[in-house]
This record gives sequence, structure tokens and C-alpha cells, in this order.
Amino acid sequence: MPAPAIYVDADACPVKAEVEKVAERHGIIVTFVSNGGLRPSRDPMIRNVVVSKG
Repeated sequence: MPAPAIYVDADACPVKAEVEKVAERHGIIVTFVSNGGLRPSRDPMIRNVVVSKG
């Protein structure tokens, strides 16, 4: 069974900080997907994926 992961539509998510806290507590990788404007995280468990608009 693959390790759990969290994928977030970061353009519309008002609870990104809460997602990061819960994921850190449980050792889960988080991938924020957006069309830009996210600050990169120094945390290796947080990934940012930039996609085209739409």
C-alpha cells in the first residue's frame, strides 16, 4: 500500500497552515497545487506544483 499523501488546491484553500500542521504531526507529504503565487517551503515534506491557469 502506498504511503498516504495530501494534495491541496492551494489557489482556493483557506486552511493551508492547518493542513501543514496536521501533515507534520503525522509525517505525511503535502503537495500544494496552484497556478502560481506560492512561497516555496523549506520543509522537505511540503511540495509546490505550479500548473497553467484553468
